[in-house]
Amino acid sequence: MRFTLLASGSTGNATLIETARTAVLIDAGLSARALVRRMTDLGFDPARLAALFITHEHTDHVGGLSVLSRQLALPVFIAPPARRQLRFKDRDMSTIPWADPLTAGQPVVIGDLTLTPVAVPHDAAEPFIFTATAAGIKLAVVTDLGYIPAHVAHHLTGCQALVLEANHDRDMLRAGPYPWELKQRISSRVGHLSNEDMARFLREDFDGAAAHIVLAHLSQHNNHPALARLAALQALDAHYPHRAWETVVTVAPAAGLPHWCPL
Repeated sequence: MRFTLLASGSTGNATLIETARTAVLIDAGLSARALVRRMTDLGFDPARLAALFITHEHTDHVGGLSVLSRQLALPVFIAPPARRQLRFKDRDMSTIPWADPLTAGQPVVIGDLTLTPVAVPHDAAEPFIFTATAAGIKLAVVTDLGYIPAHVAHHLTGCQALVLEANHDRDMLRAGPYPWELKQRISSRVGHLSNEDMARFLREDFDGAAAHIVLAHLSQHNNHPALARLAALQALDAHYPHRAWETVVTVAPAAGLPHWCPL
């Protein structure tokens, strides 16, 4: 298995996962043209995609859903409440190749990949994160959640890779340019994961299994890659002081990772 982030942040999100037999996309937050271009730039043929999985209905996760799914005839897996919140034209909604609806905790098998939706606290209709497993290898894509409940932490055990939200630094958010109401939403229990909450998970609940930790969905106004990475490294050093974590933790830029992460 290998994976990469085609985009990460408030301007768009998309995670590409590939095995020798199967490839899927989690979220399509950029235009179809931009997503196809970024896939081809990585040497990946978009025609290899077998399915599109959607975490929730916010624009930065579904911006390219309609066009990409129809162009590539991709079955779209999404929770029914999230599907009902989509604001596409009626004619587009009727021509999207919808797959069976997602249910929390119910795995979906696509080729040699198994994706499991896990319910998370976020201000959306029925938001999920996903774990993906193939041949005993496990990846989790964990973004857009206000905190990490115990049931989510349980699903993150045994992962060889984690894509983990580090949306904002609390002090930067407080002093930043956003309106007070937006700051409250972001920092709430159904908002986005802060550097501090990300670090708390790594310090208290992380099992140490992952060879790759990719910090994702960083705010361009309320965070800095160096701050997020430092918070993660300090937390990991506190929990596992004798391991060289510097080679494990990377930060995904808004434009996505320029490379694949092999597992």
